[in-house]
Amino acid sequence: MKIHNRVLGRGKSESTRLPRCLTEERLSVGERVKRLERSKGMQVFLWITLAVLLLYAVFAFLYSTVVVYASGKATSFLWFWPLTCGLALAATVLLFLVLINRMPRLKTPAVVLSILFWICLAVFGIVEAIVFSEGRKTATPGADYVIVLGAQVRGEYPTLVLNARIKAAAEYLKENPKAVAVASGGQGTGESISEAEAIRRGLVRLGISEERILLEDASTSTEENLRFSAKVIQKYEKQGSTREEVAATNETVEGTLAQSTGPVRFVSKKVVLVTNDFHVFRATRLAENLGYTDVEGLGATDFFAVTIQYYVREFFAITKEVISGNF
Repeated sequence: MKIHNRVLGRGKSESTRLPRCLTEERLSVGERVKRLERSKGMQVFLWITLAVLLLYAVFAFLYSTVVVYASGKATSFLWFWPLTCGLALAATVLLFLVLINRMPRLKTPAVVLSILFWICLAVFGIVEAIVFSEGRKTATPGADYVIVLGAQVRGEYPTLVLNARIKAAAEYLKENPKAVAVASGGQGTGESISEAEAIRRGLVRLGISEERILLEDASTSTEENLRFSAKVIQKYEKQGSTREEVAATNETVEGTLAQSTGPVRFVSKKVVLVTNDFHVFRATRLAENLGYTDVEGLGATDFFAVTIQYYVREFFAITKEVISGNF
C-alpha cells in the first residue's frame, strides 16, 4: 500500500508540475518580449521611426502646398497628403508619449506597428524601384500601332501629364512613319472634349497627319483604354489602311466599344503604349494580361510638381490590380 500511495503521489506531483512548467515558459516568453521592448536597440529603433514619421509629416504638408500652387485644388489624389500628414503627426505624438513612459501600456502595440511600418515601407520601395526602372526603358522602333493612353483634360486643354504623353508619342511617330496612332480616352467630369480628341489635336499640332490617327473615345480606365483600343485596331485591320478607312473606323466604332469583353483578339501586331514613366509598368502588364502579344511601353519622363504623387498613387493602383487578379 505504501508503495502504491508513493507511486500515486509521484504521479500527482508530475501532473501538476507540467502545467506549472508551461506557465513558467509562457511567462518567460512574455518576459523576453518585455526585455526586448526595454532594450537599447529597440529604443533607438523607435526613436528612428518617430523621426521618419515626423519628417514625412513635414514633407507631406509642404508637398501638398506645392501641388495646390502648381496644379490647383482639383488635382486628383491631392487628399492623400493632408490625410497621411495628420496620421503621421498623430503617430509621432503617441510614439513620443510611449518613449517617455507616459503611455507604457502602448509599448507593445507601438513596437508591433513600428515593425509593420518598416515592412510596408520596404515593400513600397521595392515596387517603386520597379516602376521607376520600367518607365526609363525606351521602346524599340518599328511599331505597327502607337496607343496614346488618355489622362485628364481641363476644358479643352490637356494637363501637363497628358501633354507629356502627346509629345512623346509625336516624337516616336515621326521616327516611325509607318506607325498608326490610336488616341485613347473618353470624356470625364470637367472635360469639354474627350481625352482622345485632345490627343488627336495635340498630335496634329505637332505635325502628325490626321490620316495616321484613330480615335477611341469611350474608355474611362487604363484597362478600358487597352481593351477598346484593341477593338479599334481590329476594325481598322479589317477595313484597310487608307484615309477613308481611318475616318470610317473612327465613325463606326463608337457605340460598340462597351460590348468589348473577354481577351483581346486581333491580328498580332507590334504595339507601343505611350504614357508617363510612372504608368508604364502597370499599363504594359495589363496589356499582356489582356492578350497583347507584342507590346512595349514608352514613358514620357517630363518632371513636374505632380510627378511624385503619381508615383505614389501607382503603388496603390498596382496593389488594387494585384488584388483584383489583373496582374
